[in-house]
This record gives sequence, structure tokens and C-alpha cells, in this order.
Amino acid sequence: MADRVVSVDIRVQIAFWPEDAPRGAVSRFCERHKLSRSWFYELRARARAEDPAAAVQPRSRSWPQGHPLAVGLEIEELAVRLRKELRDQGCDYGPVSVRFRMDRLGVTPPAASTLARIFSRRGMVVPQPQKRPRSAVRRFVFALVHECWQLDAFDWVLAADRACVIFQLVDDHSRFMIASLAAWGETVEAAILVVDRGIAAFQVPCLLLTDNGSALNQTRIGRRSRLVDHLTGLGCRPITGRPGHPQTQGKDERVHQTVQRWLRARPRATSLAELQAQLDQFDRYYNHDRGHQALGLRTPAEVMAAGPVAVPPVPAPPAPAPARPARSKQPRVAANGSVRVDGVRIQLGREHAKTTVTTISPVRP
Repeated sequence: MADRVVSVDIRVQIAFWPEDAPRGAVSRFCERHKLSRSWFYELRARARAEDPAAAVQPRSRSWPQGHPLAVGLEIEELAVRLRKELRDQGCDYGPVSVRFRMDRLGVTPPAASTLARIFSRRGMVVPQPQKRPRSAVRRFVFALVHECWQLDAFDWVLAADRACVIFQLVDDHSRFMIASLAAWGETVEAAILVVDRGIAAFQVPCLLLTDNGSALNQTRIGRRSRLVDHLTGLGCRPITGRPGHPQTQGKDERVHQTVQRWLRARPRATSLAELQAQLDQFDRYYNHDRGHQALGLRTPAEVMAAGPVAVPPVPAPPAPAPARPARSKQPRVAANGSVRVDGVRIQLGREHAKTTVTTISPVRP
């Protein structure tokens, strides 16, 4: 409790208050000098515990020169250096990412809020008041690994200003990057190739979520792509988001930003093969070395390993061939016991001569 501003004369009287003071003297004294009885007895206790002379002087109101929770200069400099390194490498470099990197280095990190104040004080943060707080974001996550994959592509440009696209295939539950592919265009062949790579490395997913692109899934507009036929044959059910609503594929859209920032921090690839090598390097970093905020700072590989894993779907049996249309006739058996069906003579025996029979034969196309 802070010391009150009270004159020294009054403090002296309280510090040397006689033990045999008459009953009610304390109440009258406090009322006359506008003091609380609790403060009176607090000062009396201090005079007994320390010294009457010490109680006469108010305690210092100045702030302490330091406190046990202050972040040391060495830790602060390390946090600033790691933030710069992460930014230069094209990685996420916010307080949470810096804290994760410090923890991986074996350093006990300050709280993310403390790091945020350090970076703001150093002039390293551009305020973004328009951003929604994370508490305002509602996330939907499938319960099982490989229960649902998300596939999407975005445009990229090589060193010679030649356009290409990058496909990214992400597991919804673990955020694990299943596969990435650099291709010249957003074609159904490239889409099938990246999906098959993911299936070869892991298993057939139960669902594949894509947008309504012509190379992916156009069932919402009454068209059926080869990718849909390919997935259906494997037992996977293709699903799409609503047209004009990319938030449905939000996990893929978010990782697009991460890989784009990562690629911009490196020399621009001159060929698809070089770009593919960069994507493979990014996938290893993203899956194994980057703590994901949506996963409680666990890596996607750690979440995938923890499971549980969905049971692979069973392909549906092939549909039976449709029955061919048939026609029937009722001819009479000839005297020699034979009957002709579609130009073919069938011998039934003379005992059936002049008998009317029913024949059934397919209709010729």
C-alpha cells in the first residue's frame, strides 16, 4: 500500500503514540486529522517493526531501477537478430515465430506480448489496426489426418518473365504439405500428377477439396473433369467450395502467401526444374521446421505423426454393363424339327415339328 502524504508532526505523534492512551483516543485523533484507522495502525506497526524514526519518513515513491521480470539486453538483442534473419529468409517473423525459433535454439523465450513490445519500441513494427484479431476467426478442421486434402494453384513467373503455375496439396487436419508441383499451366494433367504423387507418398484421401477451376472440379456447373473421374475411381469423393468464395480453401490460400514470401527471398528460378527444387526445399521447411500458430506451435509433421489417421476409402465396384434391348418372336418349328432365329437355324428335333415356340434375341445396333 502506498504511503500517504501526511505531515511529519502527525507521523511523529503516531510513531510515538503512548500504549496507555485512553479509550477512543485513536478514533478522535483520526477524525480530527482526516485519517483512516487502518492507515494509523499500519504506521504504528511499521514503527514497532522497524524504528519509530523510520516511520516518520514516507517510503520512496520512485520506480525501482529494475525488476525480476525484465528481459535482459542479451535476450532482447537475440530476439531482434532472429527477427531480421527470419525476415531475410522469407519466413514468418512475428513475435510468435521468433519465440518458436528461440525455443528451438534452447533459449527460454519471453512471452510473445513482450517480444511485440520490444519490436514496437525498436521501430520494427508497422501498425495494422485493420487486421482482425485471431480470436475473431472461426476455424473448421477435419478430425482425422488424410480425411480431407485441399488442392489449389496460383500463378508464378520465372526469371525470364515466363509464366507458370504452382500446385499445392495440403492435408486439412495437420496442415502438412502433401505435395507441390511446378507446371506450365493449370491443366488437368498437372492436377492429376500432383494428386498421384501425394497418394503414392501417403494414401488415398477420403475427400479432395478444390475450387471450381476447369482443371479441377466443375460439377457445380454440370461438367465432369478427368480429375473427378480419376478420384472417384480411387474411392475419393471430390468436393468444391462455393463459387466466388475462396475462404473455403483458406488453408491453401494461406500457405500460398507463405511460399510466395519464401520464394521472393531467393533468386528467381530460371526453369521449372529449379523452381521445383525450391518448392521441395520449402516443403521440408514448412513441414518439419516451422511451428504453426494454428497448431499450437507444433509442426505439421508432429501433428500428422500424432494422428489419428483416416481409413483409406474403398473404391466402388464397377457398375454392371447395361442390358442390351431384346426382341421376342413366336415362330413355328419346321417339319424337320428346326427353327430359324436371326438367320441361324437351330435344330430342336422332329418331335417338336409344327410346335409354336418363343425366341428371344438382342436387337442389333
